[in-house]
Amino acid sequence: MLRHIKPADVATGMFIHGFVGSWFDHPFWRKKFLLEDDDDVLKIRQSRVDAVIVDDERGSVPAPRAAERPFAMPSLPSAPRLATQPNPLAKRYTAPTAATKSTSFRQESKRAAKIVEKSKKQVGAMFEAARMGQAIKVADVAPLIDEIRDSVERNNKALTNLVRLKSKDEYTYMHSVAVCALMINFARKLDLDENTIRSMGMAGLLHDLGKMAVPQMILDKNGRLTDEEFSAIRTHPERGHALIGDNPEIPDVARDVCLHHHEKMDGTGYPFGLQGNEISLAARMGAICDVYDAVTSNRPYKDPWTPCTALGRMAQWEGHFDERLMQVFINSMGLYPAGGLVRLNDHRLALVVDNCEDDPSAIRVRPFYCTSRLQLTKPVEIIIAPDRGPQILGTERPEFWHFDDWAALRQSILAKGADLSAAA
Repeated sequence: MLRHIKPADVATGMFIHGFVGSWFDHPFWRKKFLLEDDDDVLKIRQSRVDAVIVDDERGSVPAPRAAERPFAMPSLPSAPRLATQPNPLAKRYTAPTAATKSTSFRQESKRAAKIVEKSKKQVGAMFEAARMGQAIKVADVAPLIDEIRDSVERNNKALTNLVRLKSKDEYTYMHSVAVCALMINFARKLDLDENTIRSMGMAGLLHDLGKMAVPQMILDKNGRLTDEEFSAIRTHPERGHALIGDNPEIPDVARDVCLHHHEKMDGTGYPFGLQGNEISLAARMGAICDVYDAVTSNRPYKDPWTPCTALGRMAQWEGHFDERLMQVFINSMGLYPAGGLVRLNDHRLALVVDNCEDDPSAIRVRPFYCTSRLQLTKPVEIIIAPDRGPQILGTERPEFWHFDDWAALRQSILAKGADLSAAA
């Protein structure tokens, strides 16, 4: 029996009979196959197909939506096993209400500013308590995670843009708030259930807790760290895991992310050198969120990258991140990597240049190709801003448009008035 289901409803065990939509909107070269891998599930959920055709006689019947059940996470065979326990945060949070209705970037920025001020006090107090050896009190920060979740629901850019602006003294605290917001936004894009989203938020908030066991003079150092100092920094995942201990109020996913957010897909990370599926979904998400906020924040020893620049460079780091999750993260941010190809809603293709200096939510692009006439045009830089003017529909693949030497064409576009005919 063939049935049509939404991409978000696919699950392992289903037999895929086909896809509804253009062939280049789905991520597989084949159409009929048994869905056995969680990564393939993720690819289908993040594709642009309208529907998925499943054959119930050759596979399992459609499972409950991802929003109604946790997303399966790979086990951690090379790392300490964590006992399974009920989610202690579930009873502490309320479901999203009418207060989470979408708002503009400008409107939400005012609310987000108040959340940031509250975060400085509450998270700062929690971290200082951990430094003194006191137990983490989840009840003190659970409402804050709820507010962060609601802000992300209303507008996912306002809070994350504000927390990028951190002073030296508050970096560790506000970095944790930023990663909390990024993890919540990431989990929403993956269609995870509400309880898992909240746990991901707690994981982001606690991921760097172990830095409270690292000497403050090392954390505040402006210059290059010595080998000994860097070794001390590298102990913070295990120290954080120890500080959390067996606190029954903290979900296991927070312990997992705390311990493994510096592991890399190619096995060159720390503390265990895990690789590939040895690293859980949550820890792979945490690794992306942690690095993104770090490289886009004001730091004593380096200037921040713009969001577009950060996404572009991170996507090119081979072996560091889960490539599929990296693409999901980019989509979840509603931003586009510098140097990428995007399609506008006015029948043009454009090259992403960078964010605007005075407005991180706006993007500078250079349209250079008319999709209705199938011809190159002279590139003129424009600003893509929320709620006004042309908007970006999504990313495009250069090879689909027969831009065979995309690198050369991109350089020509960056030269603004150059003749593009030779590069095409």
